[in-house]
Amino acid sequence: MKKRIKIVAVLIIFNILVSIYLSLVQYNVEAVTQNVSSDINSLDNAKYPGIKEKIENLKKEHPNWNFKILYTGIDWNEAITYEYTGHGSSPKNLVPDSSSYAGDWVCGYCGDTAYDSGSWKCASVSAIEYMMDPRASLNSSDIFQFLELSYNESSGYSRDVVKQMLSRSFLESDTYINTIMNACKTYNVNPYYIAARIIQEQGKSGSTLTQGNGYNGQYVGYYNVFNIGATGSNKEKVILNGLAKAKSYGWTNLELSLEGGIQIIASNYIAVGQNTMYFQKFDVENSDGKMYWHQYMQNILAAQNEGTTLRKTINKINAMENSYTFIIPVYENMPTNTSARPSTTSTSQKVEVDLVYTNVTSSIRMRNEPNGSTTKGYLYTGEIATRLERATTKVNGAYWDKILKSDGTVGYVARTTYDYESTYKEYLIAVGGEGLTIDHNTGNNDSNNSSDSNNSNDDNSNSNPSNVLGDVNGDSKVNSEDALLVLKYSVGLTQINESVADVSKNGNVNSEDALLILKYSVGLITNF
Repeated sequence: MKKRIKIVAVLIIFNILVSIYLSLVQYNVEAVTQNVSSDINSLDNAKYPGIKEKIENLKKEHPNWNFKILYTGIDWNEAITYEYTGHGSSPKNLVPDSSSYAGDWVCGYCGDTAYDSGSWKCASVSAIEYMMDPRASLNSSDIFQFLELSYNESSGYSRDVVKQMLSRSFLESDTYINTIMNACKTYNVNPYYIAARIIQEQGKSGSTLTQGNGYNGQYVGYYNVFNIGATGSNKEKVILNGLAKAKSYGWTNLELSLEGGIQIIASNYIAVGQNTMYFQKFDVENSDGKMYWHQYMQNILAAQNEGTTLRKTINKINAMENSYTFIIPVYENMPTNTSARPSTTSTSQKVEVDLVYTNVTSSIRMRNEPNGSTTKGYLYTGEIATRLERATTKVNGAYWDKILKSDGTVGYVARTTYDYESTYKEYLIAVGGEGLTIDHNTGNNDSNNSSDSNNSNDDNSNSNPSNVLGDVNGDSKVNSEDALLVLKYSVGLTQINESVADVSKNGNVNSEDALLILKYSVGLITNF
């Protein structure tokens, strides 16, 4: 009986933690009013320059094509600023490390810093502007990234088209084609898009995640066609995390992986309004009340590349003049001219936005207003954030800068110690343009008098590293505080020691580890 009570208690606590976690990561950006219109004639050319003309030209070339306009209600510069985040940890947008995407394509701050599997670099503001500007892609070559992805019975999707798209690939057999067609109809997904996404994710030959051979003897017999959960700081972690995710879903063959992946894409993206490839890459669609955070991948070229794959196949089978519907986003205060393609030969810009890194012992509060009483979140040691406004006057003896975190949280942070403190220190230091060479030991230790700079007594501090499995915050105890830190880490809200947090020992730190820590803290399990 006591054990049953403990189990119930753990589940209640875990649900509370998950609720806290969801509130932290999903509601940071204020919702905007949006609407979709099929009336292209009423599009205001002065407000949205060039959009109407480009759509009309496409209609002349392809009379059967249909267009909708999503009035995002988002300021253009705000969208670019929110997309240009995550420097030093996990940038929201990456470009391939190649000569084709060098120069102005690469972030002037991160420079040669390698991300993800090591073959990616942080994308510059110029790259984000070019890839997000719909006018740059309103042509017959790039338009398919705006294709509506919901299943439409009247479109008469052809099984033969899908078969041609996957011809000479690891999925060309009738068994796999039938699985795709049936799953797409069941879960309300455009099958042409799914075929294009598979080629984008795996290529024609597939990868380690689709061969069933596991990796270094681990996860043999598991398949992950859509790379669900395949993330990490290097190639090995990416593969192991992807295979671990496949195991958690029970994807023991390609058919199960196909159907399960299509269901996840449908429920997690298309069903919540992200029903174009563009909206899945750039989360500016507001049906779920959240923006910017829910993006399918960091590869800034993903939507365009998938659209190109689809367009080439459609053109090959002479189906370009079929009826297709495209949804085009427009932004407030768009620049007069279409954003230019970045140069690969010029040097990347050094100053694009005002980035700062956090120079504190552990963490510092983000408040609702200058010297406000409400905590919006925290910046952690060495974290890179965007300064939206630099204060010019002091409030209560400190300058309060308006700061944007990579998760979308916006708040006010004290730039330095207060006037009345005896020891001076800068908490927000501008990041230079020569790459992220940050000295985390700059300045003196934070003054104990500061109410914003947190010391080891703060519940959100993670300044005492530990080697004890499960003791994530280093306080020599394993409890719900450690579980919450794991949840925060899983969505990029903080940094932790992965080796201590990975109590499941599967190479993937997530909510599964948080639940195990909770069970351990109340004695339901005795070891990890």
